Amino acid sequence: MPETGRGMRILLDENIPTRVFWWLITQSHEVTTVRDVGLAGRSDAVLYQYVKSQNYILVTLDLDFSDPLRFPITFPRIVLRPGVIDPELIEMNLRDLFRQGFPLWGELYVVQPEGIARYADEP
Repeated sequence: MPETGRGMRILLDENIPTRVFWWLITQSHEVTTVRDVGLAGRSDAVLYQYVKSQNYILVTLDLDFSDPLRFPITFPRIVLRPGVIDPELIEMNLRDLFRQGFPLWGELYVVQPEGIARYADEP
């Protein structure tokens, strides 16, 4: 599971501002970036396999990751849609998402200016 004693294990895609990285650290999450693990510029498929094998939650602006036909709903990720690129807005939206208390593991969240859409594989 992607949660540790320090919070959640989060992997930030290369398109997420550095400020968001530092903010997540202050929120007691275990955070790393695709650059840190040598995956910058690699394909979505490679990134997906890495996140899955290392039990991370992916935070990305890459809309391809919001496609449940390409990546199963059970792949834990937070996709930030256009209009949610400002670092302050990203922090605000992530704070709202974390406060809702949803189990982020195994779900897809799409954060848009209008709100947060949650997709889960219901039994």
